[in-house]
Amino acid sequence: MQDKPVPYPVRWLCLPLAVLLASCAIPPTVQTPQSQATQANNLEQQGKFTAAAQIFASLATTAQGDQRNEYLVSAAEDWWQARQNQNAWKLLGQLQGQTLSPVLNARVELLKASMDFAAQQPQAALKHLQFPLQSLPDVLQAKILLLRSQVHAAMNNSVAAVQDLSKRESLLAGNTAAIEDNHQRIWNLISQNGTAINIQSLPKNISPVVRGWLQLGLLSRNLWQQPQYLLQQLQAWQAEYPDHPANLDIVPDLIAKQQAFVTYPTQVAVLLPLTGTYQSAADAIRDGILAAYFQLSQSAHAPVVRFYDSGATAAGARAAYRRAVAAGADMIIGPLIKDAVNGVASLGTLAVPVLALNDLDTGQVAPPMLFQFGLPPEDEARQVAERLFVANLMRGVALVPASDWGKRVLNAFTSRFEQLGGSLLGSQTYPPGASDFSISITRLLNLDQSQYRKDQLSALLGVHLQFEPRRRRDIQFIFLASDPADAKLIRPQLQYYHAINVPVYSVSQVYQPGEPPDPDLDGITFDDMPWTLEAAGATASISKNVAALWPNNFSANGRLYALGFDAWRLVPLLFKGRGFNMPVQGMTGLLTMDSTGRVYRQLDWASFKNGVPVMLAPLSTPPAPAPVASAPPP
Repeated sequence: MQDKPVPYPVRWLCLPLAVLLASCAIPPTVQTPQSQATQANNLEQQGKFTAAAQIFASLATTAQGDQRNEYLVSAAEDWWQARQNQNAWKLLGQLQGQTLSPVLNARVELLKASMDFAAQQPQAALKHLQFPLQSLPDVLQAKILLLRSQVHAAMNNSVAAVQDLSKRESLLAGNTAAIEDNHQRIWNLISQNGTAINIQSLPKNISPVVRGWLQLGLLSRNLWQQPQYLLQQLQAWQAEYPDHPANLDIVPDLIAKQQAFVTYPTQVAVLLPLTGTYQSAADAIRDGILAAYFQLSQSAHAPVVRFYDSGATAAGARAAYRRAVAAGADMIIGPLIKDAVNGVASLGTLAVPVLALNDLDTGQVAPPMLFQFGLPPEDEARQVAERLFVANLMRGVALVPASDWGKRVLNAFTSRFEQLGGSLLGSQTYPPGASDFSISITRLLNLDQSQYRKDQLSALLGVHLQFEPRRRRDIQFIFLASDPADAKLIRPQLQYYHAINVPVYSVSQVYQPGEPPDPDLDGITFDDMPWTLEAAGATASISKNVAALWPNNFSANGRLYALGFDAWRLVPLLFKGRGFNMPVQGMTGLLTMDSTGRVYRQLDWASFKNGVPVMLAPLSTPPAPAPVASAPPP
């Protein structure tokens, strides 16, 4: 059956309905500049800074005057957060007009300072932050003061940094969490500073709050070295500064720590290889323990301490452990040698806590109540990698001795550096104790390839060519693992082979305290412990006293005395089988513990100047690391 045709009048009636439906269609949305700016702000909140920067930059192309500048600054700030500094600087160069509003000018200068600070140029950063703050919103003032404190700290000006943070606190409008965070920033700054502040030389116009902070920081340096005296000193400080903000959180925490540091078990055993190959190292650790013990021995808290010869083997360590436990030890320090530590760990269940003075083999799981604390060079190498990362030095080469120690250090450095996104472009070994390192250095710097190309070209042309070899140009640093004797020869030879302006980083092995200054070491930056580097304060005083008591062994094993001192100080925090969850400033570094019971050391930093180590300020991590530039060809 065929369909019947639709009558004309019905088809005609359908037309108005079609027109009506068409007229009801939703027109396409046209985004206004305001809605686009809102979208960009939302993207910022989501951490999508590249997309936000692109929107603001696009808005700036059609805006005029102050609005255009506002969009450009917002885009530059987002490019900075996206680690695209080059784009940020480019947009700041497009700002127009003779003057910007105070707020916009402050944002520009803050951004420039942030980028200079990330590029490790604190002096340049500080110049951008020298403008009045009073007319700015509190939030912006707080941001500026925070960055300025970091810049001052990087310039080793702790007094100015504390002043900045103290001013910042007045802008936090009763925000309890923010105020506590600000207190912790101040506390970290003054308690972890390697250089003691001379209270008597402070400016007369310094505020009582800032003076109180600095005095408290000075007292805290005695928490680890002389905890038995700290409570009395803290009470005197509270009497002098009864209304100080540190009384809210920092001082109560210090008092609790002080009580923990002086509560020892009844009997402590120490397992060391007191005879044989490792006797001198064991003697240094033993005497470091005794130096800390005698500070406590006049009080009622002093425990009985007994020493056992554990030897260097797993069997010897297990036997010494059993003797100590049978004699009533509540806690054990040691053993020292790795095989001996592995031997104690193999017992499985431990009757009392053990603070081993070395690490277990890689992959071996520590049984409960076994804590590990030592001075492994691998940890120092990893911290070099971390400092290079923060300094935005992401391409370099390594020169290490042809030894097991050199291999361990290189592997640890490389692993951590590459984990952080760095690129080790090459490495070479050198024969330790040699006088000529030219072969290793020329290979490291690609000078041998440059010479090879010259020889090939000369042979091809059949003429003698005037030639000066060129080193590779893509390296930003040299990681040199060396003792002082080799470093004194390697550093000048690096300069001779055109690496005079390349920064050189090393580990503590490069410095031997007590040796005459040698300018050939100048420019080498290295990490080391407070015991070795600090020239004033309680740590330096105790180190000098120990050196005077044991002069024959101290020069060769000075750092092991510090290991013994810190091991004894850790006993109150560990003897009940628990760890500790707060950083404590030790002789060997700022000590922390992970969930497996391994103790880590955050080290101090120094650079040789006129042959003498000059301490560097702790390297503050900038708000966002600068991007890694593309490498030029070798």
